[in-house]
Amino acid sequence: MLVKKKLLKFDRNKKPFKSIATGFLFYIIIGVLLISLPFAQKIPVSFVDNLFNVVSAMSTTGLTTGSISELYTPFGKLILLGLIQLGAIGYMTLTSFLILSRKDKMPTHRVKVLSAEFSIPQEFNIKQFIKNIIIYTFSVELIGTLLLYWQFSLLGLEKPLWSAFFHSISTFATAGFSIYSDSLMRFQDNTFINIIFITLMYAGSIGFIVPMDVYRKLKGESKNITLTSRIIIIITALVAFIGVSVYAIDTQGHLLHAFFQVASASTTAGYNTVDLAKLPNAAIFILIFVMIIGASPAGTGGGIKTTTLSALLGVIGSVLRGHPEKITFFNHEIPSNRVMTAVATSTLYVLVLTAATLMLCLFDSHTFIESLFETTSALGTVGLSLGITPDLSNFSKIVLVLTMYLGRVGPLTLGLAFFKSSNFNNHIIKKTDLAV
Repeated sequence: MLVKKKLLKFDRNKKPFKSIATGFLFYIIIGVLLISLPFAQKIPVSFVDNLFNVVSAMSTTGLTTGSISELYTPFGKLILLGLIQLGAIGYMTLTSFLILSRKDKMPTHRVKVLSAEFSIPQEFNIKQFIKNIIIYTFSVELIGTLLLYWQFSLLGLEKPLWSAFFHSISTFATAGFSIYSDSLMRFQDNTFINIIFITLMYAGSIGFIVPMDVYRKLKGESKNITLTSRIIIIITALVAFIGVSVYAIDTQGHLLHAFFQVASASTTAGYNTVDLAKLPNAAIFILIFVMIIGASPAGTGGGIKTTTLSALLGVIGSVLRGHPEKITFFNHEIPSNRVMTAVATSTLYVLVLTAATLMLCLFDSHTFIESLFETTSALGTVGLSLGITPDLSNFSKIVLVLTMYLGRVGPLTLGLAFFKSSNFNNHIIKKTDLAV
């Protein structure tokens, strides 16, 4: 009891961003310990590979050092599935839901952490938001499980219920883990199964803000959906349209294949129905582009986020119109703090991506495009691969481990966690013009 109280006191004293960073790290350590147990592995797996696969699961990335069906027992796969679920909805969400279910008052510190983790608009009630996350998540995953079980049973697949359950959670969480060694290539021409997976991908990546926004409107709590939701829907559709168009033109291929792969990359789900290593350069480039943009805030996916892209587009448009002091998008003025956050997030994202790619180029012999693709996939918590991850050196695997961790908690979040100054206002700031 004394230890528990000390841990709680320690947690409350931490800043929200530090709680996010250290919380994920804590569960990663637990995951590595569990999956390192002898009965969790079919064959001996190195510590680096276990660490890699656990971080990939917790960050909902999907990159692996080998086929998880060949590496891990059902217990090991269940551990990974639990980490995927935990990583998807946030490590504090389930416990917060339990607190609310008991009618207990949610601690102020926990509210701050959740608000920071999900970037929730001010007009949203955090308690109702948490309840809706749980309801929405489990409802979508249940529907996905039932639909996939129906289709897998028709195809006569082995253990259709387990496969449906595993893939439904992994897809909604945009994790991209599969119990099949070929990812989902066996289903590449099955239209209905493709549609189920694509729907689950977007249901997870679009974020929890949009469905709650729609719910509030249907209940009459608001007249219109928020600007955030409108931007998410429009940017998501725009990225999908551009991505599918370029991919389909470059590959001269099947529209279903194009739609699936772009959806998988942009939602950061990370499944593939085609051999990515055989794709032409333009198709690979467009996948890198949509992986960088990624999903939406308060969702299960990674990337810089669709709303960050909208803020950057707002900056460009305002500068071109000659009004850089007033950033607007869709005739709405974007608060300066949100604009600065978007700029800082994007800048740090590019810097981390550059550093990680440079490391892989220095310490492994793969091509630049292969290294860039893999690091983009890791930082965006996507999981798509050109097939080089299992062959990487231990050093490069550690680089990708750090990249996946940064991608999940966010480079800016990590920076705020350990470098934010509480006495900044006490510093003497000199105002000086700067030519840019």
